Amino acid sequence: MTLPTIICISANPALDRRLRVPSLALGHVTRAQSVQVLPGGKAAHVAMAAGALGASAVWIGFLGGSSGNEVLAGLKQLDVEAAPIRSAASTRANLEIIEDSGRVTEILEPGCVPEQRECREMLRVLDAGLRKRWKGAVVVISGSVPAGTPENLYPSLIVSAQKAGSKVLLDTSGDALYAGLAAKPDLVKPNRTEAETLLKANLRSHDATIDAAHELIRRGARSAAITLGADGLVWMESKKGPVWIARPLRLTGTSSVGCGDAAMAGFAFAFAQKLEPDKVLRLAAACGAANCYAPLPGRISLEEVQFLARQIKIEHR
Repeated sequence: MTLPTIICISANPALDRRLRVPSLALGHVTRAQSVQVLPGGKAAHVAMAAGALGASAVWIGFLGGSSGNEVLAGLKQLDVEAAPIRSAASTRANLEIIEDSGRVTEILEPGCVPEQRECREMLRVLDAGLRKRWKGAVVVISGSVPAGTPENLYPSLIVSAQKAGSKVLLDTSGDALYAGLAAKPDLVKPNRTEAETLLKANLRSHDATIDAAHELIRRGARSAAITLGADGLVWMESKKGPVWIARPLRLTGTSSVGCGDAAMAGFAFAFAQKLEPDKVLRLAAACGAANCYAPLPGRISLEEVQFLARQIKIEHR
């Protein structure tokens, strides 16, 4: 059986450092109990989760400097095929601090702006791959873009991938989401806060979230999902519907970091396998839930996903 290929694109990758501390007291010295260094950025988490589901994951992103080399080494250790676009600027480093109470504090460095030639190289690598060895792959574009990045980067990637016959899933925010919608991605998946910011709406109910999904489709997306954390997940399958809702499970996991990325991997895998709509949402919601129990973002367990999928309640309107 041929494994589905999922291409995970990152314009703003990072080297993540995860510290565990008893508690964080601002203005005082805090000694970490442990430290882990990991390939970071949303696309890396999607690639890890997609690999756990059984997909062949390919990561494409800008990497530079020693921190970029560490990201590349980490991806290879995780059996994620990497096609790095070498950047003149060093890859950023992020810090995640987890307290014994479960509270998480993230400190994110600003990303470095890719040069025009680097953006053109990303487009070339994607287009060449989709027309040859990655033909038919699902493409996932995840994460923010550094301030100053050409506005047409994400739209150009979407158009190029769709011309090659691939479905394209987009998970970003702000101006990048606004610009990406016009290129008509096959799915957009903001979280509640990102959708509220873009649409200037209050999404505190499923009805309001459904209206927001309608608006995202009106603005160009072919389908739209909005993750709601503890309130579940809403997915509008197409312009004509239906709307699917995944009811939340009661979870007591370690961290919610990467849950949206794991859900995106579930959508991508389901699209690649051409699953029925209810199974698409069930898998995406189960992947997001499984990430709460994962030892690290994106490191979900297939057994955990399968277990949680049987418990998730799905309805449609």
